[in-house]
Amino acid sequence: MPVHSIHIFDRKGKTLFSKRYAKPDPNDPPDDAEQLSEQRKLVFGMIYSLKEVVGSLSPASAGGSGVHVVKTGASTLYNYETASGLRFCLYTTGTVPDKGVRACLHHIYNDLWTQCVTRSPLYNPTKPNVRETNFEQKLDDFLEAQAWYE
Repeated sequence: MPVHSIHIFDRKGKTLFSKRYAKPDPNDPPDDAEQLSEQRKLVFGMIYSLKEVVGSLSPASAGGSGVHVVKTGASTLYNYETASGLRFCLYTTGTVPDKGVRACLHHIYNDLWTQCVTRSPLYNPTKPNVRETNFEQKLDDFLEAQAWYE
């Protein structure tokens, strides 16, 4: 399965939502929650650090567009950052079309997050209660409908 996990962070690095789609390896220890927590910290730290490096190396006229994709030999991390500082990070393995994922992350923020979380009567900007909305179900349905999801 190409989609491994998705993480949503606020501007300070606090995890607002995280979900693992890949099934854990039977040889791995059963402590999946700790492993996901460690992955969240590493993902945010890497994106934050790379954004700082890109910002310091790019010319002032470039406007600091940030980091969109980080590719390694085995996986790819897609990052979509909103004007309010929310970061949507999709961690994939295998081959996935870059433009399709960027458009999907934009759709996840613009349509799913805004509709399900921000417009929820329970919404609190400092501590959004994502679990009490139907965001996760709509996210799962949307990702499963993608041709590259498998």
